[in-house]
Amino acid sequence: MNRSDKVRYVVAGAVLIILIAGIFALLVGQIPQPSISAETTPAPTEPSPSPEPLAEPSPTPLPAPLNFHRWGSITLFNGLPSDSVRAIAQTSDGIMWFGTDNGLARFDGRRIQKYSLGSPDADRIRVLRAVPTGELWIGTGDGLFLYGEDGYRQVAGTERLSITSLFVGAEIVFGTGAGTVSKIVRAENGDHGSEMMTSDPIMSDNGTPLAITGITVHKGKVLAATAGGGLFEISDGKAIEFPTSPRPIFVNAMTVNGSGKFWIAADAGIGQSGIYEYAAGSVGKRLAAATAIALAVESNDGGVWAGTERNGLFHFDGSGEARNFTFANTSGGLRSDFIFTLFTDREGVIWIGTNRGVSRFDGLGPLQETVSDSPNGNFIRSLFRTSGGSLYAGSNRGLFESRNAVWTMVGGYERRVVHAIAEPSPMTTLIGTATGTFDISGRSLASGDTRAYAHYMQKTFAAVFSKGVIQLSTGRGGIGILAESPIVVSEPAVTTISAGRSDLWIGTSDGRILSYDGTAGKPSFLVNGVEAGAVRRIIETGDATLWIAAESGVFRLADGQMQRIVDVKDVRDLYIDGEDIWAATATRGLVHARRDETFGWLLSTLGFEQGLPSEKMFAILPMDDALLIASNRGVVTYRPGKVAPKIIASRVLSQRGHEARELRSTIELEYPQNSLVVEVAGLSSRTSPQEFQYGFLVKNERGEVIEKRLSFDSQFAPSDLKAGGYTIEARAFDRDLLASEPLMISFRVARAPFPWTATALGVLLAIAIVALIWAIVERRRIALRNRDLAAARFDLANEAERERSRIARDLHDQTLADLRSLMIKTDRASPESNEFRTEIEAISTEIRRICEDLSPSVLENVGLIAALEHLLTSSIDNHRFRAPESADDWIRFPINVQLQVYRIAREVLTNIQRHANASTVEMDVKTGPEENFRIEIADDGDPFDPNDRSSNGRGINNIKTRAALIQAKIAWERSATRNFFTLEVDQARHDHDPKHPRH
Repeated sequence: MNRSDKVRYVVAGAVLIILIAGIFALLVGQIPQPSISAETTPAPTEPSPSPEPLAEPSPTPLPAPLNFHRWGSITLFNGLPSDSVRAIAQTSDGIMWFGTDNGLARFDGRRIQKYSLGSPDADRIRVLRAVPTGELWIGTGDGLFLYGEDGYRQVAGTERLSITSLFVGAEIVFGTGAGTVSKIVRAENGDHGSEMMTSDPIMSDNGTPLAITGITVHKGKVLAATAGGGLFEISDGKAIEFPTSPRPIFVNAMTVNGSGKFWIAADAGIGQSGIYEYAAGSVGKRLAAATAIALAVESNDGGVWAGTERNGLFHFDGSGEARNFTFANTSGGLRSDFIFTLFTDREGVIWIGTNRGVSRFDGLGPLQETVSDSPNGNFIRSLFRTSGGSLYAGSNRGLFESRNAVWTMVGGYERRVVHAIAEPSPMTTLIGTATGTFDISGRSLASGDTRAYAHYMQKTFAAVFSKGVIQLSTGRGGIGILAESPIVVSEPAVTTISAGRSDLWIGTSDGRILSYDGTAGKPSFLVNGVEAGAVRRIIETGDATLWIAAESGVFRLADGQMQRIVDVKDVRDLYIDGEDIWAATATRGLVHARRDETFGWLLSTLGFEQGLPSEKMFAILPMDDALLIASNRGVVTYRPGKVAPKIIASRVLSQRGHEARELRSTIELEYPQNSLVVEVAGLSSRTSPQEFQYGFLVKNERGEVIEKRLSFDSQFAPSDLKAGGYTIEARAFDRDLLASEPLMISFRVARAPFPWTATALGVLLAIAIVALIWAIVERRRIALRNRDLAAARFDLANEAERERSRIARDLHDQTLADLRSLMIKTDRASPESNEFRTEIEAISTEIRRICEDLSPSVLENVGLIAALEHLLTSSIDNHRFRAPESADDWIRFPINVQLQVYRIAREVLTNIQRHANASTVEMDVKTGPEENFRIEIADDGDPFDPNDRSSNGRGINNIKTRAALIQAKIAWERSATRNFFTLEVDQARHDHDPKHPRH
């Protein structure tokens, strides 16, 4: 076997082993595994088993590291201009500001906005101070700047000065790296300037200027700290050494509290403390801590904080004990052990500027504590504090007591499930377990699965699942079950009891609530609320309202009406504190509810993301200003916030964006805008942006609410608003349901302007429509008149034809007869007079021609086609005539129209004959069953222009007049060698004439 074969066999074997292991893991994964749940005991509808021995539930891993959620950070990755953060401040609107080696950063809790002050030296920011008016003072490597709504501007006289320290109070004082101390003065025009407070810089022993590292006002005196000379007092234009004991030389920072106590951060050797505290005068002490070189110091209600060059963050509480936070022991929560500056915001959160960004530490955030090394020992079900101050926690694996902030197990309960703890008297503590009631020493007092205790009518009662309510009393042998009345209320499904003002309230696993008045009578049903599920806790408040923690939520029972306040599953405990309702749930952690007069019930959930160890909470115990909460991963101390959040307008948009200064006045919206888009942001160091709830109200000028909304959406856009003035009122509700001051944005929706343009256009349109209608009516009237006129002309022409016919008849019948008679008489008179006879015959021939012209008989005798051919033949010698066969049969217009066609053709031929000098004339007649009647006359004579006005003849006008009379179309055209005339008659137009032969 060669080497390659060995390799293939080894690879095949490895693949086979991996496949077998995968199949085995898959099969094992199919087997149901035990898991920790909200209850390790059986369901309430079944009796609890004996706890000896009790099966070990699956372990629930503890979060690591513990309380890491108290830390946060902002770095270059998040948008900082530089990771070296030298100064931190917070303006009155809640905005955080960070001064870095590469510019200024603004942080509103969501995003970072970077600012450059112009030059690289100006972007090296060393100190920031905010004033109540909202402005920000900025000390840089190139002077002092003031930032406000109008942007930043440099203080006159500070150019090219390195500002290293700044104090803002009744007066504003600053120190520089060149050892000078100055104050801010204001000119008459309001501009800021500077004025030196010392005639000379503060100098070291060797004659070099000492950089001013800290400056403050102490008991009315300006104190300046230097790097190399200690402290100096500025008085009467001079710097005088301020004696201190002990006396630090290289001072890096200084702070003063309201009572005049001040602290100094200074250089110190390895293992030594660089933090000095001066309580009165110049006599003080050195705080015990191995800080070495201390660069920053900050005092707040939680004590004194110190930032060092190499050893991280130190905290000194009231007892003087120091706690050290480093990058290592916070698992990176503190970004770096090299700390430049410290700042406490308005909510008590400490902000730390380091060489690797900004870190924040919330010392008031949820504090997780484990009570045992066993996961089931950390599954806490009950909490209780005795009148003597002893604190107990009952778990799935025993009872624990807190001694000097350390939890220790109480002997005798190592393997017991503890459901309830009570103190009927100052000397007696009862422990309710799954197997019975015990005293603190572990002595058994009563048997049964004990779930709750209540002190009612000077008596102590216990809820024992699967039995009922029993009464405990003090006898000779101590506390025990009354022999004569072991069970006062027989209710096997009992899960909890609670003492009210006049009744003992009893809750069951099937959702019923019973009341017991302490007599031997049976309890009465108050609520048969099956939908509530198992009842875990009942609390009666002073207004006779019952609050119920149940399997399907938190309910309020008042005046016989049941209302669900919190819709959440598996509520285990309830705590009522005035307007605040706190519910411990096994599905959503700690739920907080509060009723707002405007928006109704507000809800907030605190779970794993907010710093709780899990979503499973089982008991709540009020502890002074905090809540102690039992969870399946130990106990949690939660301190609800007391500082209301801030709210700012992130964006206000109409057709354009509106700046912050515009919001102080009424925003005028131009027509047709009728809405604004408003985006706001809640600001709180203890509430993440996604936890904020926002309430919006829209009010009209009368103050009436016309629209409201409560949601997690920070954007609001009212719509379809009528003309008038409106105000949008926005509030932010933080994690603890504290409401911010309202943000008011006023705007006005403009009325629609009078539509001058539209009105003018409308008027013009109306005039145009009227004119159009008038034109149509007038055109129709003119058309009717023209039709009447045409008919009259046609009748006149017919009458003229009739008159011509009469004259022709008269000439023929009378004149010719007279001439004939004259001729006969002439014959009789003299045979030789032929000349006279010839003249008379000529007269007769002319009269016949006149008669023929007046009324051409050829039309009636032979028809229009033959008449046209005869007319061409008699007029032109060299001619050609063309017409379709049976053309007369297709002529559908009456004889009077035919007469006009004939006369037009005769006039054209006469003009050709007289003026054209044509050698050849052609006439084409075209007609058909469905065609118009058309005559085309062509000649090869001289060019002819019908529009030539130089001609004095009336032939063209006669042709046009006759064509208009019968509504015919005529046209003259000219080719290279010939003239063309066209006449076209629409036969359909004349087909209705009653004179038509077909009618």
